[in-house]
Amino acid sequence: MGFFDLGVQEEGSFLPAIRHTVLEGPLTLVRFSDSSRHELGAYGKYWMYGSEVLEALAQRQIDRLIRDIRRRWAIANDWGDLRNCWVLRLPEGGEINAYWGFTKPQSRVSDEAAKSLAQPTTKFYAGGSIQLILSIGPRERGYIAGPFSTLCLTSSIIEGR
Repeated sequence: MGFFDLGVQEEGSFLPAIRHTVLEGPLTLVRFSDSSRHELGAYGKYWMYGSEVLEALAQRQIDRLIRDIRRRWAIANDWGDLRNCWVLRLPEGGEINAYWGFTKPQSRVSDEAAKSLAQPTTKFYAGGSIQLILSIGPRERGYIAGPFSTLCLTSSIIEGR
């Protein structure tokens, strides 16, 4: 799939410098989605390097993994339960255009959801991990496996063993 433009929301999720790149396989990428989205959760734009998720998995108990993912990638609590995991395995010789940058700190509750709170929160997720934005088309859909339960996630699942 060719080069694509970012929307305002996507640009706003990064610290100031956003870069375009061409990802080359073999490469493993991972995304997490709300369990209620079922297979539609696989085709979102926001992805992360499998190696960073493996690092988070190695450092945390599985029950703390979702909290660590939210903290590292600044994913607000109301943006889904993150209980589905999707793995994109880009094969040798495969390429995908992407934007990448570091996630900026985000409120633990999105601005939209905060409007309905009786008392606004001042707590933030730090962010700072590398985030990728992809445009998922028919070719890329063929590289995606899942859903896998985030609470049962293992390095073997991410690595495809």
